[in-house]
Formats: sequence, C-alpha cells, structure tokens
Amino acid sequence: MTIPDDVIKRAVQRYHREYDRYLKLCARVAEICRVEVVEGNAIRAQVTSRAKSPKSLEGKLRRFAASGKKDMPDVDAVFEQIRDLAAVRVATYEERHEDQIVQMVSKRFVDRSGHTPEPERKDKNRVDQNNFYRATHVEVFLRASDVVGTYSNVADVPCEIQVCSMMAHVWNEIEHDLGYKPMAGALSEQERKLLVMLGQSVRVGDGTIGNLFAETERRQREQGGAFTDVYDFVARVRPWFPDTDFGRHAGALFEAFREIRLLTPDSIRKQLDVSPPMTESARIAVDEFSTQLAGLPDSRFSLDRNSSDLLLVLLLPKIKRFLAALPADGGSDGVARVRWLAERFQELHGAGGKS
Repeated sequence: MTIPDDVIKRAVQRYHREYDRYLKLCARVAEICRVEVVEGNAIRAQVTSRAKSPKSLEGKLRRFAASGKKDMPDVDAVFEQIRDLAAVRVATYEERHEDQIVQMVSKRFVDRSGHTPEPERKDKNRVDQNNFYRATHVEVFLRASDVVGTYSNVADVPCEIQVCSMMAHVWNEIEHDLGYKPMAGALSEQERKLLVMLGQSVRVGDGTIGNLFAETERRQREQGGAFTDVYDFVARVRPWFPDTDFGRHAGALFEAFREIRLLTPDSIRKQLDVSPPMTESARIAVDEFSTQLAGLPDSRFSLDRNSSDLLLVLLLPKIKRFLAALPADGGSDGVARVRWLAERFQELHGAGGKS
C-alpha cells in the first residue's frame, strides 16, 4: 500500500490543469439541487458546493501515503479513488426531509453507467455510541441532456452529493475539523466527552426543529389572507390532500399561481368542484390524465400522483387556458412543466375555462 511521491506531484499538477472543470461541475449540480430539488419541492434547506483545492488534494494524498491505507500506483488511480473532488452539500432544516432529498437526487442524476445512483447512508452512531456522524452520500454524474454547451467537458466527472440535516452538519463539521487533522494531536478525553454531549444535543435539536415547524404550519393553517410564501401555501393546502407528499412540485405550482393571481385558499377553492379531503378524487383525475398523456407523441413530462400535481389536475378544467398562457421565456423549469401540462390538457379537452 503506497502512493509514490512523484505520483502525488503529477496528480496535483493534473488537478491544477483540470480544476475549472470541477468548479463548473459542482456549481451546476448545486444549482440543479437548489432550484429543482429544494425550491421546486418547497423544502427548507441550504445548498452549498465546493471543489477541493489542489492544496487540499495534496494534503489528503500525503496523509494516505503516510498511513499506508491506500494503494495508488499511478495518477489514474488517484482520480479513480478520490471521488469527492467536486462536492455538493444539501443541509435540510428538518431531518424528515433528508430521505426525500436523497430520493429526488437519485432520480434527477445518474451514475457512471447512466443508471440510477445508489445512495450510501452513514449513521455511525448505530455502531459507535460516541460517534454521531450522520449523512447520506450519493455519487452522481450529469445526465446526457445536461452535458451540452459549456458542460460538454464534465460528462465523465463525478460529483459527491452529501445530504444531512443542518444539526447533523454542525456535528459532522466540528468533529472533522478537530479529529481529522493529525498535526493538532490526538483529542483529549474531555474533548471526546464534549463531542458526545454535542452529538446528543444535535439529535435532540433535530426533534425540536421538527416540532417547531409543525407548530408553524399549524399557525399558518389558521391564519387568513394571502399566502406569504410557498411554505405557507403548502401548510394551508396540504390538509386538503391527506396522506400525500404535497410539497413535491409545489414550488413551481405556487409560482404559477402567483402569476394568475390565485393568492389565497379561498380563491383556489372557488375553482374546485370537490371538497376536502380531495386525495381520492384527485388521484382518479391524475390517472385519467396520465393515460391520455401516454397516448401523445410528445411525453416530455409525467404526472406524480403523490404530489401537488393532485391540486393542479383538479384545477385544470377551470384554469387551463390561464396556465397555458404563462410566458414561455419566464419562470423556472418547473413552471414550464406546469404550462406544458396545461397546454396538453387544453388540447385534449378544449380551451374553455373561467377564473
């Protein structure tokens, strides 16, 4: 097990030459995660990205060489084994959203062979009561449809996406900074005890944050007037569709509603012919529309029967022409999806409707 010194030097030199590719890739992956995954599904989270600096890469390789834990006989082996040169972190406000983010990330990106990536969940506290590291890692590549123009030279570059709660991120980072730097010496017993205390507080904090936002949603459901933001929209409309993940696609739907002045629960209810709970009726309508879409030559988008698509499809008979008239050059990709679905519904059922 060894990494020759000349391999380290040549690997760092190569990385210097290719550094811009990794910067570009992680910025693009972060943008997709932020816009399509987080904002598009009304999830509170922060998305950050970084490309490991050449200096950090050199330090990591020299630590491996000193420990003898890795065998990298040539430069290609370095780039094959070091997979986190480009990295994105999605830190959710609520622990319950971690798995949702992982599922959507796995659906949005591909692995090296073009298939669905396989997430690696790490919860070290299950085997070590003193270690509170918790995160899910997903190695992803851009889809072929994303690898165009300026991104054509990053098709073969992996990006590691790490998903965890903000509270877990606090412990992960502090423990990493204290324990991953051998030059600072081994941690004292008191430091280890304090890290354990912090880890226990983090786990409690995750539960407290979940309870806090549950109370916030309860308050928002009881207040009147216009929606203040997409989270308010989800909180006040979600009860109409029990047992669904109503937040999925809700960001784009809320954005589209603002454009056509559907700004309150009452204004939306006036367009509906069913009363809450609406899940069963909406899923029947979604299934019927999905069947119709499957018969069209252009199947650009599909419907999700466990999302805010339930509300969209119930509203289409009344507001399809208004949604179909949304500007083609404005809004997010999600709004483009809403507009496309409205256009297809209009083609299939006529352009009538009122608002």
